[in-house]
Amino acid sequence: MRPRFQDSAVHQLAAELIGHPRELAPLIHASRLIGSDPGLVLHGGGNTSAKALRDNIFGKKENILYVKGSGIDMAAIGPEGFSVLLLDPVRRLREIPNPPDEVIENHLAIQRVIASGPNPSVETLLHAFLPHRFVFHCHADAVLILTLQKRAKALICSVLGEGVAVLPYVHPGLPLARAAVEAYEKNPEIDAIIVLHHGIFVFAEDAGHAYHRMLALVKKAEFFIQEALKKSSRTSRATQTAFPPKPGRETSRVAQIIRGICAGRTQGGAFLRRLVVSRQNPELIEASRFPGARKIFSSGVLTPDHAIRIRNRMVFLSSVPEKDDALKKVLGSKVSAFEKDYARYLLGKKPGAKTDSLPKSVTPVLFLVEGVGLFAVGETFDAARIAADIGERTVIAKWKAFALGQCRPIPASHVREMELWPLQTKKLKPHHKAPLTGQVAVVTGGGGAIGYGIARSLLAAGAATAIADIDTARLAHSMDLLTREFGFDRVFSVNFDVTDLAAVEKGFETVSVQFGGCDLVVPNAGIAHVARIEDLDPDKLDQVVGVNLKGTFTTIKAAIPIFRRQGTGGNIVVISSKNVFDPGAAFSAYSASKAAAHQMAKIAAMELSELGVRVNMINPDAVFGDENVGSGLWELVGPERMRSRGLSPQGLKDYYRQRSLLKVQVLAEHVGNAVVFFASEKTPTTGASLPVDGGIPAAFPR
Repeated sequence: MRPRFQDSAVHQLAAELIGHPRELAPLIHASRLIGSDPGLVLHGGGNTSAKALRDNIFGKKENILYVKGSGIDMAAIGPEGFSVLLLDPVRRLREIPNPPDEVIENHLAIQRVIASGPNPSVETLLHAFLPHRFVFHCHADAVLILTLQKRAKALICSVLGEGVAVLPYVHPGLPLARAAVEAYEKNPEIDAIIVLHHGIFVFAEDAGHAYHRMLALVKKAEFFIQEALKKSSRTSRATQTAFPPKPGRETSRVAQIIRGICAGRTQGGAFLRRLVVSRQNPELIEASRFPGARKIFSSGVLTPDHAIRIRNRMVFLSSVPEKDDALKKVLGSKVSAFEKDYARYLLGKKPGAKTDSLPKSVTPVLFLVEGVGLFAVGETFDAARIAADIGERTVIAKWKAFALGQCRPIPASHVREMELWPLQTKKLKPHHKAPLTGQVAVVTGGGGAIGYGIARSLLAAGAATAIADIDTARLAHSMDLLTREFGFDRVFSVNFDVTDLAAVEKGFETVSVQFGGCDLVVPNAGIAHVARIEDLDPDKLDQVVGVNLKGTFTTIKAAIPIFRRQGTGGNIVVISSKNVFDPGAAFSAYSASKAAAHQMAKIAAMELSELGVRVNMINPDAVFGDENVGSGLWELVGPERMRSRGLSPQGLKDYYRQRSLLKVQVLAEHVGNAVVFFASEKTPTTGASLPVDGGIPAAFPR
């Protein structure tokens, strides 16, 4: 049940928008309702507008147009999300026969009332030319499904009834704006226009009426499709393909290999890693097993507007080989063929023709694997998530469109024109690339001070980061703090015991399903026990060795198959200790286990170099944590240290600060910064030990 337009919500917004024209509050409310419904629009799609009258700075009345900014997501739009333009000069563009895009773009820029506002929607002229106060546009799935049918116009008129004009596909911008206003002037009784392969426009003097008219038309389309599918024999399959016996394992394997194949390279040869987001919606899985799925889902987008996000084709894989090498070979071959074919498509050449120059990247974005799911590749998590959302709805909608009858793909020329249109590609705003953008990190001991600090540094550097811990309460606390600071997209948590190899492997599998794989592993989980050797309980020794040594071993071991499948190198940064070089009395269990883990890391550096994986160690000292996240180790060790020296908690911190050469307190973020340095691969370093201790001469690596 879709939410209704609420006058009370409009009144509340109006109270917050003192000084703005009265049309803005209902426009924002309707825009948010439309933008929050994935069945209507996705991620910056669609647009809305309102016409208003205002006094300019000279006290004269002037007509203005509020139109959604290009690429702005309407789900949470506010006043700043709209471009405000002088309406009358914009309307005069209708008088010019065929002005170039640059002329139109410049003219619209000149007419901005708020110069710092966003670029206006590519549909601005349509919103301006129609005389109605409110104009709303969306890419409703149900409407697009109808537009894909062979006799789409007749079908749409039959399903949606009176008051609706149906136009053939017209390129957005001035051509579509002219076609729309001419359709209205020809029949002023209409209050909606369906543009084939593009979507629905509704218009009215009242925002609530326009919104509910849009919903009514979409509901008619949805009901027709629902009833038609009940009668269709195409929505069932005689022979069902069994689901993978281990769906999580298959999903993670496929994601890791896709991730490696789709990684790019810098001019210097460094890997440009990408993230992979997967979808396993049961309806999507069923669609992937549909007879003729390869042809159906390789036939293009639902609307040309989506092509900049997901490309006009996807890679389809009908089965998953059991062996990694075989899966790599199959996917590698498919990606290579895709890139060649897509280059020809973008250049408008026939199959088999040579491609001289490419106007943009041709790496596939979507992979549909029969019975396993959909995989979306992106330079950032946000890009991958958006592609996955659009791809998921595309697959399901195309399945329904085919099941209805004679589904016809959108002509490639229409999609290509939109995909390469500069005004459209501007929606993909260039993002600042942090040094670890595209990388996935796993940090064990993420509920403790050092693990939390490392995660903060990695997230600030752009990495998608998963924190792991056996302590669910500490893990949840760290997760809460991290999501408050960085949002939910790139932060993930997984609960496992590092002494249990199977649990660690399952944890890495879960992370791979979430982000596509792993590039950086930080074995950080550790515990301590204070006792002289004479008094040391063997069980306590086993416990400390289990976490500190075996936990490092299991974490490294579980990551190796992922590095091997991806084939893009990687980094392991072991959080060692100052005690490796400078042990302390009554601390043998901790010091010995850390020294053993340190030695194992050096051996890993030798063994994993053939995979391009670097293994380095960081030796911190006296990281107490802060008021947000305390150190479990120092909660154990601190009281004894204070008693032996007659110090207060603050006095103990001062003691450790003063004993270092630099007289500084070592913070968790300092350790995190060191991890970021190694992960950024700015130096060809492996097998190194980096002290982060303020300078302890006895702990200098030798």
